[in-house]
Amino acid sequence: MKKVLVLLVLAAFGLVLLTGCGGSKQVSAKKSPYLQMQKRANEFNKNGAVAVVGQGESSREDIARKKSYTDARANLAEALETKVQTLSKSFLEEIGTSGDSEINEAFSKTTKTMASTVLKGSFPEDEIMVEKEGKITIYTLMVIDPSTFNQSILDEMNKSGNKKLYERFRSSQAYDELNNEMEAYEANQNE
Repeated sequence: MKKVLVLLVLAAFGLVLLTGCGGSKQVSAKKSPYLQMQKRANEFNKNGAVAVVGQGESSREDIARKKSYTDARANLAEALETKVQTLSKSFLEEIGTSGDSEINEAFSKTTKTMASTVLKGSFPEDEIMVEKEGKITIYTLMVIDPSTFNQSILDEMNKSGNKKLYERFRSSQAYDELNNEMEAYEANQNE
């Protein structure tokens, strides 16, 4: 009887050891929808476009989509033009004598980011919708076509009243590079 009990305990102990040594199952490295869209945005950016990802959540699909579009356009504005203000405060005091002192320390930092720009030619290129526990989250890839974006820069320079600056820009190498990037992007879109 003792032998049977010892064998059962050893067998149970062995099973525990074998189960523990089995290793953990690898979970698939599935990327979040945001990271999937960010990867696509990076591809657009490498090809000369301006692309960002927006995210919106609501219990209604139409509101989630509008929130996502608004977030994406705000991100575009920040990518193109951002004014950042920051304030840091640090406080340190020692109260008492050297043998019996108390040190009080405080630190705070405030950052404000503002963007104000007119976005012309932005459009939602793609979206992913995820529904979970009654909430709908939409991830939107918002893009500005490089030809529209570059043309608006040229128009703004031409309208600014500084014709000499515009003429110098047009004759510079930057103008050629800008046109080459636009042509490369359009060639990639047509493939």
